[in-house]
Amino acid sequence: MKKVKYILKAAVILGIVFAFVAPATAMTEKTQPAVTQITQYSKLLQFLNLNAGWVEQASGFWVASRGIHYMHAVNENVVWAVGYDGSGSNQPVQEFTRTTNGGDQWEADTIDGAPTGGDTAMIFALDDMTAWVPIHTGTPQGIWKTSDGGATWAQQTTADFTGGFPNTVHFWDENVGWCMGDPVGGYYEIYTTTDGGDTWVRVPSVNIPAPSSTVEYGVVGYYDVVGDTVWFGTQDSGNGGRVFKSTDRGLTWTVSSVIFAPGSYVDIRFKDALNGVAMDKNFETPFLAETSDGGANWAPISFTGTCYGADFDYVPGTANMYVSTGVNYNDPSWMGASYSLDGGHSWTTWDEVAGIVQLFGTSWVAGQIGWAGNFNIDETTGGVYKYTPAANQPPTTPTIDGPAHGKKKVALSYNFTSSDPDSDDIAEYVINWGDGTSDETLTGPFPSGETQTASHTWAKNGDYVITAYAMDINDAVGPTGSMSITIPRTRGVYNPFLNFLENHPQLFLLLKLVLQ
Repeated sequence: MKKVKYILKAAVILGIVFAFVAPATAMTEKTQPAVTQITQYSKLLQFLNLNAGWVEQASGFWVASRGIHYMHAVNENVVWAVGYDGSGSNQPVQEFTRTTNGGDQWEADTIDGAPTGGDTAMIFALDDMTAWVPIHTGTPQGIWKTSDGGATWAQQTTADFTGGFPNTVHFWDENVGWCMGDPVGGYYEIYTTTDGGDTWVRVPSVNIPAPSSTVEYGVVGYYDVVGDTVWFGTQDSGNGGRVFKSTDRGLTWTVSSVIFAPGSYVDIRFKDALNGVAMDKNFETPFLAETSDGGANWAPISFTGTCYGADFDYVPGTANMYVSTGVNYNDPSWMGASYSLDGGHSWTTWDEVAGIVQLFGTSWVAGQIGWAGNFNIDETTGGVYKYTPAANQPPTTPTIDGPAHGKKKVALSYNFTSSDPDSDDIAEYVINWGDGTSDETLTGPFPSGETQTASHTWAKNGDYVITAYAMDINDAVGPTGSMSITIPRTRGVYNPFLNFLENHPQLFLLLKLVLQ
């Protein structure tokens, strides 16, 4: 009877699994095979409670197969993105989507007044209401702005772009901004504004290095900003792409080579004003380079693991974490996402999406929270994946191993061991020896789970409590571990007669003579 129950139970479970993974009959294999498989796989993961970090969200686009090639996460709640035609028809799309609650609900709409033949290059958002979008290919081309959450848009006509191709736009606040397009008239079409884009002023050619050839161009959305410094990457079919840099919000520029192969598409992400990574995005195995002097010089990175070449981003607030995404329906090995904790030198895939889920444009905020574009089925199904670390778990309670008794003024050694559930390194251990001395810090990074040793000397007798906690490289602080240590008092034998003689040495000498 038990055997029959187990067989029935197994059949029910298999039936549920097949219900989730079987292709949906309403969507033919010819039009949407990847989308159907991705969505059903996501449902299966959620049903089995196996999807630790990546959760599928509905992008809100009402037309099927809308992909997302560029996202901008303002904070953990506000994210904007622009869509493109992922059906294979390559039709121009003038649509955006926005969330103000972390992706629980996305609302998509058209960009009011945009040319029907135009495509979005990227999107930059200042907050939940204000955003700018460069639109290219259609007539007219240029920068569009919304101040009411996307309900209405207006072109900012003083950024001309009548003969050029707008690529990027960025604002430092509601007034000061910068935008960039391909070379026109022999130099890059770069504008700055101090009134929110109502008036754009083109940067003169004398302030911008000339294109390296007649076939060097900017690339849509390939730029980064840290403080007042802005960089953008180029594509050059005759030479390797380069990186342009301005330290004064776009007014004057320098340029450097990234030593990539001819035809490379160079994108860059910086964790601070000096340290950054460049990627040749080619949708398969990308090439990487790094800089430690703000982009003046670049060195190739020979990385290990899988780094995807669709998009990448630096994760704000981390020591050196970067994320890459991959989208390639013809080769599933280039679908998914991976992360690096050492600035791009080694990469680890997220197994729940690697080889299964296509992920494109990505954007991350502090707390290791990020979003990546996918392809939707309809307005309420698919289109975005959000990553949230498993409760952003801090390191485990350190175990403290060492002697429970000792002598004063004698050094004692103790071992400290902690693990990070997110498999990150331990950045440091902070130890309080319980005797009023300053906390001692063991500075890493240390491999998760590896034992570290520290020694201490207690100056006085007494009972003490040693406490310690671990912090990971993302500044997550773990709980405190403790152990007790006793430094006992040395108790001598008290003899009042000997003590009297010790305090009266003349009597001790007299006694010595008498005894002799």
